[in-house]
Amino acid sequence: MSPVPALSVVGWSGAGKTTLLTKLVSELSSRGLRVAAVKHSSDAHPLHRPGSDTARFQDSGAVLTGFATPSGVQLTTSDAPADALPPLLARFAGAVDLVLVEGWKDGPLPKLELWREDLGPPLAPSRPEVLALLTDSAARPSGLSPDVRILDRDDVRAVADLLLMHLRPGRRGPLPPMDSRGVTQRPVQRWNGATLSRAEDDDVAVEEPLEIRVSGDSIAITMRTPGQDRELATGFLFAEGILQSAEDLGTLAHCGRPGDEGWGNVLEVTPASGAILDVERVRSARRGTLTTSACGVCGRRSVEDLLAVCPPVPPGPQLRPDAVARATERLHDVQRTFARTGGVHAAAALDADGHVLAAYEDVGRHNAVDKVVGALVLSGVVRGARVARTPLTRQPSVLAVSGRVSFEIIQKAAMARIPVVAGVSAASSLAIELALRSGMTLTTFVRDGRFNVYTGAERLTSA
Repeated sequence: MSPVPALSVVGWSGAGKTTLLTKLVSELSSRGLRVAAVKHSSDAHPLHRPGSDTARFQDSGAVLTGFATPSGVQLTTSDAPADALPPLLARFAGAVDLVLVEGWKDGPLPKLELWREDLGPPLAPSRPEVLALLTDSAARPSGLSPDVRILDRDDVRAVADLLLMHLRPGRRGPLPPMDSRGVTQRPVQRWNGATLSRAEDDDVAVEEPLEIRVSGDSIAITMRTPGQDRELATGFLFAEGILQSAEDLGTLAHCGRPGDEGWGNVLEVTPASGAILDVERVRSARRGTLTTSACGVCGRRSVEDLLAVCPPVPPGPQLRPDAVARATERLHDVQRTFARTGGVHAAAALDADGHVLAAYEDVGRHNAVDKVVGALVLSGVVRGARVARTPLTRQPSVLAVSGRVSFEIIQKAAMARIPVVAGVSAASSLAIELALRSGMTLTTFVRDGRFNVYTGAERLTSA
């Protein structure tokens, strides 16, 4: 079996497997997972057109055959599919978190069955690997094991929740691999109270500088965990009021070339045609350009500069207290780097039903929040106060953060108009003041089903 978690979506032809798998990939990707998708077929049709160059390569005995194009690379093997798939998945153990396979109903993988009554009897009674039956039928089919869950075939969020619970029972089991750029190794010796051990390699979180430039001008240098730099820069510029929506952005690209020393640590942002990114907002409010991984407001001339740009958050929505109490538990779903190093923070945006819209890790709390907000801006979910908003069904309602809630966390949430902030630890006095001024709900020590509320308790309802 592959070390990469893998699962099959099975069902009769015409059940809608491809549609479901496409939606699942989108849903799980929005929760920070790197998902691979594989189409399995029982038909022995050729992967390369007979007589084509690649077919000739394969016929000559090539172990791998494929195409390399500007759009990507496609490789195929000459092994039998049943033997080839698990070893192939093993090669990507550090690159993907989950593989979803369409089909392979007789394969060894755990399965979700998509079932419609008009297509035939369910496969689940004869296949013990089926975890859940996804159907629109109101009746439970006979012969089904009591361990098989029944889910609405159209409730993709619930299906994604089930997958995460299966992969990480109780959300406290082994976590899937994370972006390898966020972890490195350094020698460490351990003192056990009596002796000092020999040096051994220890996983530590990576901290490197990222310089954000707008049209060639340096705006800020932040110490961050590499990865999601586009989201980080977008969230930072949005929080500063420099951009109002994804439509303001032209390109976001790292300067230089891969392989150059320091490549990946400078990100160039260019505005879209006709858009203006007002970088003077940052220059007029900061003495310098350095932002550390601990503080997102270092160098500010005055706190009033920040208070002035924070818009009031509209009233609502009404949330059940237990929805807030569970918000920080969802951070466990993305704390893959923390699980190995213990050295990074996490942030997640959730909708009113508790579904994760975006979630990321970083050595800095404010960077993690910038990545979350940036992802929401790039997807069009979050837009500035001066930009007309399109009603969406999945608006961010809660920002969950690890660690304490400081002033800049509230400021970034206010700019994104996320009304509720849930922190694992305490809040500072200035954070409470800004939350009160902005009409936000601030909850702290959100752990084990309990929390404290400093502002905005009217959003919480027991009804």
